[in-house]
Amino acid sequence: MFEKRMTSAVLTLIMLFALIFPGQTLASTTPTVNRLAGQDRYETAAAIARQWSHSDYAILVSGENYPDALASAPLAQKHKAPILLTASDSLPASTKQALADLEVNQVIIIGGTGVIAPSIEAELQAMGISTTRLAGQNRYETALKIAGQVQNSPTQLFVCTGDDFADALSVAPIAAIEQIPIILVSGDSLANSVQEYLDLNSAHITKTFVIGYSDVISDQVAGQFPHVERIVGADKYARNIAVNEQFNHLFSTEALCIASGEGFADALAGSALAAQKSQPILLVNNATPDTTKKYYQQRSTSLDHIIVFGGTGIVADKVMQDLKPSADFADLPVGIRLDKSNIALTIGQSESLTAILDRPAGSVEESSNELVWLSSNPTVATVNQGKVVGINNGSASITVKTKDGNQASCLVTVNSLAGKHRTMNISNYTKAGADTATFRYQLLDEAGKDITAAIPTSQLSAVASLGSSISLDPSKGIGTVTFNSAADTDKPIIITLVDLTSGAVVRLDSAAGIDSSSFTYPIGIPKPELPLTNPIQYTNKIVEITITSTILSIDRREDGDVGYAVYVVKDQNGYDITHLPLANNLKVTSDIGTASTATDRVLKVKFPPNVDPSSLTGITVTITDPQSGVTTTATLEPSP
Repeated sequence: MFEKRMTSAVLTLIMLFALIFPGQTLASTTPTVNRLAGQDRYETAAAIARQWSHSDYAILVSGENYPDALASAPLAQKHKAPILLTASDSLPASTKQALADLEVNQVIIIGGTGVIAPSIEAELQAMGISTTRLAGQNRYETALKIAGQVQNSPTQLFVCTGDDFADALSVAPIAAIEQIPIILVSGDSLANSVQEYLDLNSAHITKTFVIGYSDVISDQVAGQFPHVERIVGADKYARNIAVNEQFNHLFSTEALCIASGEGFADALAGSALAAQKSQPILLVNNATPDTTKKYYQQRSTSLDHIIVFGGTGIVADKVMQDLKPSADFADLPVGIRLDKSNIALTIGQSESLTAILDRPAGSVEESSNELVWLSSNPTVATVNQGKVVGINNGSASITVKTKDGNQASCLVTVNSLAGKHRTMNISNYTKAGADTATFRYQLLDEAGKDITAAIPTSQLSAVASLGSSISLDPSKGIGTVTFNSAADTDKPIIITLVDLTSGAVVRLDSAAGIDSSSFTYPIGIPKPELPLTNPIQYTNKIVEITITSTILSIDRREDGDVGYAVYVVKDQNGYDITHLPLANNLKVTSDIGTASTATDRVLKVKFPPNVDPSSLTGITVTITDPQSGVTTTATLEPSP
């Protein structure tokens, strides 16, 4: 009787509290877990599909392998359809029953007849279901077939590796919600079909989200897409969190979906449901990563329910328990941000970014050694320990990330130079004879006019990473490499072309598969005209020497690397006299290199063969005029 009176009293207090504070709720902090599972992947997909009470359409994909199916979620969302799985040559009973229960009358089959046999089509048609097949010669073409059904003129793309499944499944709910096509690529090459797709669609694409660092999708591949922004992480689980965090605004706060990151089938079938309910998919494994745990905890305060795709043999109860915070969870950073969200640079200009970590105990500036910096388009802007340098006209996203996967980004816009500048191109390295090879080179002025023929070879220097001599023919824009050994003609080579008037460098690297390269740079500080007086009566002296470069451009050579920078010399009237004989006797010293020289604006620093300048944080160079004693010192950042 006492226990009943106590229970009644407690309930009365709860009701009274609710009446007095109607805006407050006493919701449980533990969300409801709903497992959608079966005895195998086909039954699990059918259990997921039954979350639709009815569907005219269904997407049918292979349950045996993932490649053709990875891009399916946006198509499923377009038709408000579930994704069901099939074996290659027989329709599983659970899939067949789900189609009947949902009263499906249209099935879109993903993949060719080698993936899903014609007998499956016949079986579906015998059920009174119409079929359409989307297929290409390979996974890349199949993804493009799906993309064409999702959007005729896409403005955004997701680009994921086709060599694994996790990244494509991480973006699948987002791509489905936003109706963004998922394009699959190989890590280090672009299929011809994808290139043709870009030729047709690049003009109206305003953003390409490339998933992963360059070890997942190389810069060479990513650079062929327009307006690239990389979403990165150290592994597939960190990338899963990075994707979800970037698009958190699309998701409902009351629920999320959980699937194994070690197999594709359950997450693939679940991606259609996750999109329909505007929920992220959280990929897990038996050793829950801290980044995954932290993301779950950040959302757990408002979670009402969780959908788990797969039984306890796929996502164990212990995995769900491990999502709860560990003892040191409070020490994990809550997030990272940059002190700037946008930077505008001109070509050659630099600016520094500061990363700030937000922790429970407060915000701190993080040391560069603990961070990874990445440029989405190094041909436009590079980044080194937070220092951003504008390289070419365009835009790039600079991303910083912590070891546990937190990241922040800054948009960098690089504008063309206002004054006189040149663009130097090098391309088309071709073996020409038993001991010769050729390449094309070109110089353009600020208006884009070809001025190659007007630039004397005395203003250009071309060197190769293999023993050889190089001659330049400005009338044709062709360089000829004559090797010291005929055997070198078949070896990978790096050719470096240097504009001696500015120190600008452009390289062709056959070892890296780069057949062309370009660089836009200022010609130099304008030279004021000297007074129209008798040169004998005009007595000038050096009063100022300035090293105008902040970067030492490194030219790789077998006998020791060479660094290039630019300087200017002025007289007592402020005139640029760098080109006059008076400035020919400058002495140069550096703290690392040897045999340093300064001639006609170009500063050269020669390094011993055992020194890698790119491993140094800075190289200090001093230029002195022995006659006047004027000196200048600058610390330059080595840049390959």
